[in-house]
Amino acid sequence: MQRETREWYNQDFDGYRITEQPLHAKRHIRMICVGAGAAGLQIAYKAERLLENVELQIYEKNHDIGGTWLENRYPGCTCDIPSHSYQFTWEKNPNWSHFYSSSEEIWRYFKHVSTKYDLEKYVKFNTKVQSARWDEDAGMWRLIVIAAGGSQFEDECEVLVNGSGILNTYKYPNIPGIKEFGGKLMHSAAWDDNYDLSGKTVAVIGGGSSAVQIIPNIQPVVGKLIPFLRSSVWITTGFGAKYAGPGGTNFKYTDEQLEEFRKDPARLAKYSRDIEGELNKRFTLMHRTSKDQKASRDLVADIMREQLDNDSFLTKKMIPGFDLGCRRMTPGSGYLQSLRKGNVQVVAESVVKFTKDGLVDDSGTEHKVDVVVCATGFDISHTPHFEVTGRDGANIKEQFGENPKAYLSITAPNFPNMFLFLGPNGPVSHSSFLPILEWHTRYLFQMVEKMQTENIKAFAPKMDAAEELYQHTHELMKRLVWSSPCRSWFKMGKQHGPVTAVYPGSRLHYFEMLKNVRYEDYDITYRSKNRFQFMGNGYTQCELNVDGDPVWYFDDPFVLV
Repeated sequence: MQRETREWYNQDFDGYRITEQPLHAKRHIRMICVGAGAAGLQIAYKAERLLENVELQIYEKNHDIGGTWLENRYPGCTCDIPSHSYQFTWEKNPNWSHFYSSSEEIWRYFKHVSTKYDLEKYVKFNTKVQSARWDEDAGMWRLIVIAAGGSQFEDECEVLVNGSGILNTYKYPNIPGIKEFGGKLMHSAAWDDNYDLSGKTVAVIGGGSSAVQIIPNIQPVVGKLIPFLRSSVWITTGFGAKYAGPGGTNFKYTDEQLEEFRKDPARLAKYSRDIEGELNKRFTLMHRTSKDQKASRDLVADIMREQLDNDSFLTKKMIPGFDLGCRRMTPGSGYLQSLRKGNVQVVAESVVKFTKDGLVDDSGTEHKVDVVVCATGFDISHTPHFEVTGRDGANIKEQFGENPKAYLSITAPNFPNMFLFLGPNGPVSHSSFLPILEWHTRYLFQMVEKMQTENIKAFAPKMDAAEELYQHTHELMKRLVWSSPCRSWFKMGKQHGPVTAVYPGSRLHYFEMLKNVRYEDYDITYRSKNRFQFMGNGYTQCELNVDGDPVWYFDDPFVLV
């Protein structure tokens, strides 16, 4: 009998061989993140504390960390999310000077974080990723990178993270004659601090959040201001208005308040938590037919009329006819009042061309100006600024096009092991961005650990999963304000859709969807023919560790009930 048993095992099981390692051994993984803004810092901090045997490299095109808060320094540039919500949960800041912080103060906070935790050791500055190509056989991304001096080199990784942001690549308007203009041309995202606007005639193109902040801040300085405001926008109180100043305005914290925050971390944590909770109560407002939507819309319209002093021309042009929230609601302290000032001439028409001396509007009128400020937004294609070639030659810009289909705003079919911070249809209109980044990182780390411990080569969401999610997204979007007819970057500048930027649910809904990875929605490929190779030689790491607990299962939460 013993001899027969040995003979049965004297066979080859399809060439399979045992890997001499314990169960769930974590193999080495190289991860590259593009961008050292909030996403890159979040990943670096968490990776150092939660991941094992993962090598992280961050490439940053700028000379310093901070992303959008390093680049955007136009007059009045302020975050419309309360400061105590716009911070990492793991590094609460007791020193915010104002309820809503300036771009410079937010950048200083990020710099403090990167310095305190020594996160810049992971970053190569002035280094730009030019392209990334998926190598199917190796299960690697092959990158071409441009170094600070202009030289080119190659790099590779199993996991690629695009952390370069949604509103990162600014764009000038596609208006004829722009190169012929002889005056000063600036974009809000590339402000020239050395240029003096005093006494100048200045045109501002664009009516979104940047313009709403720029206009009242330069109005007292310039000689004449000509805002071209072809589209209306809802000007609201600041987000988290319950905790803001009178009428939802900004305010400066007193020395006593700051001292209390510094001395009492529990009070700081509760204050931050209360503000965060308030921001999570807005989803009902986003339903087109809700009582909250109608009441809020009527209230905001009345406030706007009052701030415009019931000016018949301005109220007709500035108060929208579309749903509140269709375009991003824009807090604008002093903005509407500034449009009534004597040195301001509002032009409620489009710019059709530049001339050497100025701009021509729809009616054919030329407006001679010294300076043109373009607050005209960003490339909103939801794709990386570098070229990405995925599985079977798929190009991400071509695949997304004007109607992108991704998976929960974090991965996309045909682009294995690539994570988007954020991709299409993410919670970009859902309060503070930073907790969202934390949950993206949590999701990413779940997949990285599974890849390490189960001998996985690649994950990519199934095309039919992305398609079905797309169907759900836009069927639900019918009842939400983002689908209302208005021109918005939420729809890539279109009036009627599709809504490509926004998640069709509350922020809490999104977090629950990211809590556990639905691996059934992914195509998974392995590094060997046998998916169970990771099981190793029958031992666990616990029993090979002298300090391991051989009865850990007695303490499992299920057992303890």
